[in-house]
Amino acid sequence: MSSESMLCLYNLETPMRDGTILRGDLYRPAEDGCWPVLLLRTVFRKRDFSRSFLQYDPAYYVRRGYAVFIQDVRGLGESDGEFDRFTADGPDGYDTVEWLAAQTWCTGAVGMFGSYFSGYLQIMAALEAPPHLRAVCPMQTSVSINRDCDNRGFLFSSHIGWCMSRLISRLHDGRYDPETTKRMLPRLLSWLRDYPVSQLSALPLSSMPALQDTPFPLLEDYRRHLLEGFDDFTLLHKEGRDADLTRMKVPAFYVAGWYDSSRTPLIDHCMTQRRCGVDSRVLIAPWQPGEPPARPDSALENGVYAVDLQSEFVSWFDHFLKDAPSPDFPPVRYFTPSGASCFSGTVWPSSSASYRVDLADMTLLSDLPDTHAAGASFRHFPAKPLPYPGYGVSRLPDTADERRLIFISDPLPEDLCVCGLVRASVLLSSDARDADVMLSLGDLSPGESFAASRFFRFCDGAVRASYAAGWNRQPLQTGEIRPAEILLGHVRYTIPSGHRLVAEFSGSAFPKYDVNHGTCARPASDPVMVNSCVTLYPENRDGFFLDLPLC
Repeated sequence: MSSESMLCLYNLETPMRDGTILRGDLYRPAEDGCWPVLLLRTVFRKRDFSRSFLQYDPAYYVRRGYAVFIQDVRGLGESDGEFDRFTADGPDGYDTVEWLAAQTWCTGAVGMFGSYFSGYLQIMAALEAPPHLRAVCPMQTSVSINRDCDNRGFLFSSHIGWCMSRLISRLHDGRYDPETTKRMLPRLLSWLRDYPVSQLSALPLSSMPALQDTPFPLLEDYRRHLLEGFDDFTLLHKEGRDADLTRMKVPAFYVAGWYDSSRTPLIDHCMTQRRCGVDSRVLIAPWQPGEPPARPDSALENGVYAVDLQSEFVSWFDHFLKDAPSPDFPPVRYFTPSGASCFSGTVWPSSSASYRVDLADMTLLSDLPDTHAAGASFRHFPAKPLPYPGYGVSRLPDTADERRLIFISDPLPEDLCVCGLVRASVLLSSDARDADVMLSLGDLSPGESFAASRFFRFCDGAVRASYAAGWNRQPLQTGEIRPAEILLGHVRYTIPSGHRLVAEFSGSAFPKYDVNHGTCARPASDPVMVNSCVTLYPENRDGFFLDLPLC
C-alpha cells in the first residue's frame, strides 16, 4: 500500500515510566488506517532534522506504507527532562516503542533506524526487549566495551566535542536562565571550533576549560565517566559497553562505512547474533565517516552510489513488520573502498592462511640508527604528538621523522588480498613507564620516489602497553620487553602486484587517541609528560614478522 499524501503531526507527547514527557513528530499517510511505525530517536533536534533527512526522509517511507516517528531524546529539542547519556537510553526506547504500538494508527509492529547515537539508541532499546520491536537498522555505531578494536586504556577523550554540541543545543533551546546562556554559549561555541587544542591539549586533562566551574551536569558526567572512569567497569556497565549481544533477539541490519571504525564491532555484533540464531546482517559500504551515503534520487544523478540504502531498509522492514519475503541481500557484504567490488557471504571470513612479512627485509625510513637485528626505535614527545593520519589517499612524509618507523616492502610479485581481522603482535620496551604503539598499513603505488608515490592507508590500530594484558594497569619496568597485540580491524583490501606494502609505527595519533604521558599515572590528573624512546623487537631469532589474513 502506498499513499500520495502525508499527514504531519508535531510534538506528540509520549509519557515515560518516570512521568517525563518526550515529544516526537509523526509522519503518516493522510487517509484513515493503521501502519507499521519506524522510530528514529535523535539528539539532533527533530525540528531541524529535516535539513538532513537523507536516507531517513519520512516521505519515502510513507509512500511505501509506513508511519515514521522522529523523537527528541530526553532533555534535548522539545522533550522534557535532563539529558543524561546512558541512564535512560534503554528504558526510554522501550517505553516509546510500546507507546507507539498501542496507538490506533499503528499495526502493533515497530522498527527503528538511525545513524551514530541514534544507532546506539536502537541497540540499547533492543536489549530491553520491548515486545513490539520487530527489527532495527543501526548505522555507523556500536556497542563495544573497547569502542574500537580492543583499545584498552585509551580515554575516548574527543567525546568532549560531542558533549559541548549537545549543550549548545540546550542553550539555544532556552533550557537555562538568561545569565547562564549569555555567559556560557559564546564560550562553548569558541571552544568547540578547535576542541583538540582548546580542550584536549590541557595539562592535566581534567583542567580543560570546559570542565572548570561548569553549571552543566553533562560535563561533570564527562569528567567522571570518560576521563576518570574510563576503565571503571561500574561506569562502563552504565554506558552499556559491556552489553551481552547474545541477549539481543531483535533482528538487526547493521550498516557502516568502509572508513568507519564501527565496521569492526558491527561485524562482530552481526556474527554474534547469527550464532544465536537471529537473522541479522551487515553491510560495509564505501563512504567516509560523517559522509552521507549517496542516494539514487540525489540532486545529481551521477551514479556514484554503491547501495540503495533506502530500498534495502524498506526490504528489511517489509519482511519483519509486514511479513513480506526475506530480503534478497546476503548476510555479509563488504565493499572495497572504491565500491568497484564486494565480498558477500553468510559469515565474515576467518582466514587460516596468512601472508607473513619479515620487517627486517623491508626498507626502513628513520632518522635513528638502523638497528633491525636488535630492534628498531622511535621517539615519543607527548607535548608534540603526531596527528591522526586517517584512512584514504595521502603521501608518505618527504623527510624522515624520528617519531615514526616506516617499513616499506619490495614491490609485490602478485596481488595481495587482505581479508579478515588484521592483527599484529609486537614486542616492545620503553625508557618510560608507559608507551603507545600505533600501527597503520598502507598501499604504496609505483613512482619516481616513495614521497612522490600515491599512498593509501587502509587500516590502523593501537595498543597501550600498560593495558596490553587486560584492564588492570601494569606499568612498564626498566629493561622489560613486553608482548602486545594490535588489532587493526576487519578489512578486505587488495594491494595490486607491483605496489608496496607500508607499515607505519608511531607513539601517537592525536586526537583519535589521547596522548600517552609516559608516566602510567591517571591521565586526567597527570601534569607530567615524559619524552621517551620506544623500541620494537623481532618476535624471535627467526625474524620480525607481520601476519596478514588472506582471502
